[in-house]
Amino acid sequence: MLGIDPDDTLSPGMLRKVVYGGSHSVSFRHAEKDIFELAESRVSAARIRRATERIGQERVAQRQAEVSFWNALGLPQKQQAPPGKTPPVVACVQMDGGRMQIFDRQESDAPAEKDASQQGLWRENKVGCLLGMTSPVHEQDPCPQIPQTFVDPQRIAKLAREIKNAHSPARKRQEPAEKASVVDELVQERPRHWKAPEIVSKTVVATRQNIDVFGPLLAATAWMLGFAAAARKAFVADGSDTNWSVWRKYFSHYTPILDFVHAICYVYQAALAGRTLEEAWPIYCQWAQWVWAGEVAAVIAALRTRQEEIGLPQEADPATSPQKVVATALGYLENQQSRMKYAEYRQQGLPISSVHVESTIKQINRRVKGTEKFWSTGGGESLLQLSADGLSDTLPLTVFWQQRYRNRSGQRSYALATAA
Repeated sequence: MLGIDPDDTLSPGMLRKVVYGGSHSVSFRHAEKDIFELAESRVSAARIRRATERIGQERVAQRQAEVSFWNALGLPQKQQAPPGKTPPVVACVQMDGGRMQIFDRQESDAPAEKDASQQGLWRENKVGCLLGMTSPVHEQDPCPQIPQTFVDPQRIAKLAREIKNAHSPARKRQEPAEKASVVDELVQERPRHWKAPEIVSKTVVATRQNIDVFGPLLAATAWMLGFAAAARKAFVADGSDTNWSVWRKYFSHYTPILDFVHAICYVYQAALAGRTLEEAWPIYCQWAQWVWAGEVAAVIAALRTRQEEIGLPQEADPATSPQKVVATALGYLENQQSRMKYAEYRQQGLPISSVHVESTIKQINRRVKGTEKFWSTGGGESLLQLSADGLSDTLPLTVFWQQRYRNRSGQRSYALATAA
């Protein structure tokens, strides 16, 4: 049966179970065992892979049709919610990148892929979180004092290591998926000091294609969710130039917010540069409080003074030298200062952290990333799409299956039909 199209031999209900197992289990081999235990049916790992990749490709094609539909809209339509779609109270777009291994000889030999960011078989994928939120607006900053989380010596040290490692080139050994993560803890915590924005809905998009594909995908999905008509909108990301190029091109009408966690990690490392922890800790606490309050100019001035004290970095200095650590933090804050008005953002009821997309990438990585996992170009894109669908509480796969069973002739998706 290995040569038979899975759609011809699997019932619609069984196909759905097979695809769920193929996209949620840690591997197709594990999916084979899971399906046998839960559905009492034997479906080989190879067959699960073919079925999963085929359905993933159908979802990718549907996604491309939705982006084409959005691209064809006029500017006035793009600035409004689709007919019948109620916008969220707060619309938040977050984006970041992950990595996965692609084993495709033609792609691996392509000169365009041979740059510093694409080492060996590792390729970047891009992930976006579109969060519908609700929150009150305050007359003043509801939380002027930085939470204890960010001035706890052990926790901030672990957080700084975690954030740095997440944005370093792929390592030979990965941390176990079950290892405790400060980022995951921040996602689960409920702030005690003020009513932070509460997530009402979450939609995830993911692709390993370039930013020229990802940008329109993110923008089209935001439009279909009614984000354009939200009264309050935020675009939250770390300091990557790629992130802010997407903001400028597609989301310039959203409030730009630098992820607070990344900012505080730079400040922490700069405070410790060339100092003992005992000497650095009160300095860090003061700088952290200034950043929390949006008084970034005070931190920049202190970093400039510190740079004068220890001297400018030399080209031969390692990246961990105090001179380079301080210079890097100083440049980061100077470039991002306009996106660090955190007191104002809290007053407006806007989110100040991108930990949700960071946590989402970790969840996607459990399926697609691993030193033992290699994907073809098409297979990798299919699994990213289905993984993103599975993490979306707006249930795009439920709509997809309903539409697929109702009409196999390739008519417009539900999302497009309701938007027309």
